Amino acid sequence: MALILLTNDDGYDAAGLQSLYRELRKEHDVFVVAPATQQSGASHSLTLRKPIRVEKLHDKFYIVGGTPTDCVLLAYHDLIDMKIDLVVSGINHGPNMGSDVFYSGTVAAALQGASMGIKSLAVSIAADASCDFANAVKYSRDLINRIIASDRSDLILNVNIPAGKIKGEKMTRMGKRIYKDKVIRDSEKKNVIYSIIDGVLSYRADTDTDFKAIDRQYVSVTPLKLDLTDYEVMKSLEDYIRDKSK
Repeated sequence: MALILLTNDDGYDAAGLQSLYRELRKEHDVFVVAPATQQSGASHSLTLRKPIRVEKLHDKFYIVGGTPTDCVLLAYHDLIDMKIDLVVSGINHGPNMGSDVFYSGTVAAALQGASMGIKSLAVSIAADASCDFANAVKYSRDLINRIIASDRSDLILNVNIPAGKIKGEKMTRMGKRIYKDKVIRDSEKKNVIYSIIDGVLSYRADTDTDFKAIDRQYVSVTPLKLDLTDYEVMKSLEDYIRDKSK
């Protein structure tokens, strides 16, 4: 039995989290520390210098008036006084593929767990909240048990599950998300502007990408890392930025 911290960005009452929670409790010690309200797009934001409301709904189940990152930080530093074996964020309503990972609160929670030395997993399904989560939950439980059994302590996995039948599992790289953003001016009165950010999402399903796997009804498993340094470019730029006076 492992101690699992379960969180998300859709809120504590989201169907994806609740479905996974019920399944994981059958064989693991599960603490839920999840946002009180929808936090999609919160990315890795956190609340600083003001109180965060935390409500204990019942044993080992907390509702947080903050972001997914807040949830992981509060769980680790205050709410759970035992070693956390795995952080699981999800199951998110809708996929998190390609550069979505930079905006996703679901992925951010996993990255926060990994930054504290905990194996972490972000799980999303390529469907909305009205879908049948049965296959996604079954697959997630199996993957979680494999991760817990692994000797590696540095795992950060971004997992996307197709809706409906699952043909198998693919190790993938981040694909190319295409954003066609637009800003809609809603109203303006006395120099105050209200605008809505909207747009259309598309993607390029190149070989070995998360998008390609989902298109073919395979689970996409993408290993992530915390270090965003572009080492190849760093080497090529060295001659341009070196201090010539030395």
